Amino acid sequence: MTAGEVPLVSVVVPAYAAEDTIGACIDALAAQHEPPPFEVIVVDSSPDDATTGRVIEHASQHSSLLLRCERLASRAFPGVARNAGVLIARADRLLFVDADCVPAPDLVTAALRALEGGAAAVAGSIALTDDAPPSARLRHLLEFKESLPSCPSRRTWMLPSACLAMRRDVFVRYGGFPETRASEDWQLDWRMWQAGEPLRFDPALRVVHRTPAGWAALWRYSRLLGFHSGAGRRRAGLPGQLFVRWPVLAPLVLPAGRTARAFAWCARHARAELPFLALYWPAYLAMAFVWAVGFKAGVQADDAVERLARASASP
Repeated sequence: MTAGEVPLVSVVVPAYAAEDTIGACIDALAAQHEPPPFEVIVVDSSPDDATTGRVIEHASQHSSLLLRCERLASRAFPGVARNAGVLIARADRLLFVDADCVPAPDLVTAALRALEGGAAAVAGSIALTDDAPPSARLRHLLEFKESLPSCPSRRTWMLPSACLAMRRDVFVRYGGFPETRASEDWQLDWRMWQAGEPLRFDPALRVVHRTPAGWAALWRYSRLLGFHSGAGRRRAGLPGQLFVRWPVLAPLVLPAGRTARAFAWCARHARAELPFLALYWPAYLAMAFVWAVGFKAGVQADDAVERLARASASP
């Protein structure tokens, strides 16, 4: 694509300290097979120039790839970085891809086809690298089991932003992503779903996610996801309001419930994961408990913020 052409798809990639992964993402976008005209916008909010340097290095190897790297002055959460990318995007069709994902060769084409088929937003399948260690596989199951490549196409409100296509008018109508560290996609998804927008999961859109390994990192990330899930559910009214009203129940009920649900889901849609889950279910249960403790803390922290805001607004 040349600079003078108007793209049909704008691919927005938020990046923070992504120098180890962004190169593979750009190379895969440059290798798209007969795609429609598209542009790539990387929004980098890293504390140094390493990520931008890697973007420039790989972009220089692909002269036909129309790529812009937007450098932000301060750290931006992923949703905020995506919003910044949309502001400078030129296409009416948006495709969000995370910097640690490697797009399939037909991702841009599949995204455009799905949106032209009538969906307001569509999320794609998120696979894991074949050589991932157990800690990374557990983290991937905790976060993306509903988006594995073997999962069926379906209507759903849960669209992960790691691989998410959306019409620009829909994105603008619902205000984009909220400014939060995690669960920003769930909050936007829920607003669209509640308004009756046609949302879908379509495994024809495919990326491979380079999920970080390490048990300590898994523990920290599980708590982070739980915290922002709790805060987001309180703030945005997402499903699970029973545990928002009585957060003390979360660590008592949710770990076993989430583990049982993982077995049931994999038995129906991802049987290849069952032997691994059967072997590592104690670790899955433990991380689900860490998630639930974070959920409880997130609900209570958001409640404290709300009470403080009400007190400050009182005459």
